[in-house]
Amino acid sequence: MEDNYKVYLHNPPHYFLPNAMYMVTGAILHKQHLLSDDNLKGFVLQILFARASLLNWNLQAWAILNNHYHFIAEAPENSKTLPKLIQQFHSITAIEINKQNHTSGRQVWFNYWDTCLTYEKSYLARLRYVHENLVKHGLAENAIDYQFCGYRWFLENGDNELKEQVLNQPIDKIKVEDDF
Repeated sequence: MEDNYKVYLHNPPHYFLPNAMYMVTGAILHKQHLLSDDNLKGFVLQILFARASLLNWNLQAWAILNNHYHFIAEAPENSKTLPKLIQQFHSITAIEINKQNHTSGRQVWFNYWDTCLTYEKSYLARLRYVHENLVKHGLAENAIDYQFCGYRWFLENGDNELKEQVLNQPIDKIKVEDDF
């Protein structure tokens, strides 16, 4: 178990379990709205899918907002690849964001937070939270209308029992880093 629990200097500890579900939140430095452009959001989403696939992380839910993102993914057997996934994702997207903004070398991403979801209700509530977070931030009145989240995909492809559980799961007591 100690091998699965990593403590990093100046960062919260990370718990790595094979095949577990993780929620990840990443934020842009100083809460800047560097992703207000839909083309950039689309690019960021494309890179998230590409890097997750390359490292065998199975995305379950995602939302790209103007200054942060959330995703839930199932870890591969080697769950310790999460830092590599995030590093590659942040690096590739930061270069493109800076290119589009004509700002070479600027730090784009502040940090990311990951949570290993070990309880079913926690997983279900966070699925709903990620799907609906963009409504909270005023990006759409209904999450189904927002193209940079997985809500429509979830409704069209999700298991009916799972959809019912997720949509009925309360989210008012969830504690997620989301003050953006």
